[in-house]
Amino acid sequence: MPVSTSVHITHCLRYIITLRPRSILDIGCGFGMWGFLSRMYLDVAEERVQPSDWKLRIDGLELFEPYILSHQRSLYSNIIIGDVRELAPKVDQYDLIIAGDVIEHLDKDDGEEVIAQLYDKAKRALFVNIPLGDGWDHPERHGNPGELHRSQWYVEDFLPYPNVTETFTLPNGAYGSFFCPKACDLGDRVQGLLMASDRRRQEGRLDRALKYAWQAHAIDPANQDVILFLTDTLLGNRDMNAAIDLLQKTIEHQPEFHYAYVALARILKANQQPEEAKQFAQLLLAQSNVSADLRSQAESIAG
Repeated sequence: MPVSTSVHITHCLRYIITLRPRSILDIGCGFGMWGFLSRMYLDVAEERVQPSDWKLRIDGLELFEPYILSHQRSLYSNIIIGDVRELAPKVDQYDLIIAGDVIEHLDKDDGEEVIAQLYDKAKRALFVNIPLGDGWDHPERHGNPGELHRSQWYVEDFLPYPNVTETFTLPNGAYGSFFCPKACDLGDRVQGLLMASDRRRQEGRLDRALKYAWQAHAIDPANQDVILFLTDTLLGNRDMNAAIDLLQKTIEHQPEFHYAYVALARILKANQQPEEAKQFAQLLLAQSNVSADLRSQAESIAG
């Protein structure tokens, strides 16, 4: 349907007004609730009553053009008709991006990719409002194939994006609102990506686990926990060459990361590269301040 539940409106509006964005992209704008409320409280409430005085840019993106009526075209600066999976990488950057009751209509892999793209496009914050868990079966309606629910989502799915979470209980089940500000602690972002990667790995979704782990590494390439987790995940994905390359680059940039030498030597030995394994074991033995345990392991490999 082109409308959503009302339980989260006050909650979300408080964050929108506090943020005071100068540009908003409303994904799945439907009947235009966020366009109306944003225009009212960020323009009209500031005495900019006539459209000629409006300063807020608020664009809408809608899959199903028959949902767009004359009032949406009056409220929004622009309305884009299309599939968010195709358009998310191409849209402009906006202070705030709102994805309300959209992601559950995509397959899980597509939904996760779209959220990542929208988070990158949001300059100040991403808002995701979404049904959570079971009880939200939703067929095609009104001739719109996009109405079908194709995936289930949980609070843990938003770990990669440090957020303020608010959940509401409705007859169908839980409903979640996730306000994800871009001005967040990078350590929290890395930790969230790592936790999400571990969760995906446990589900057997190694491709997604690797995407999250590589993102964490890009943010903090010196983080040793990330390096070791990424190495382990690459090995689980049978990508030994990538694991070797990662550890070699790590040693080049962090020669004091002693465990990386032993891990690399063991992988090289398992990859039928004994001479290379000995080389890295000997490089570690040549260093000072190596723990007794790692020295013992290196001596075993070198010997």
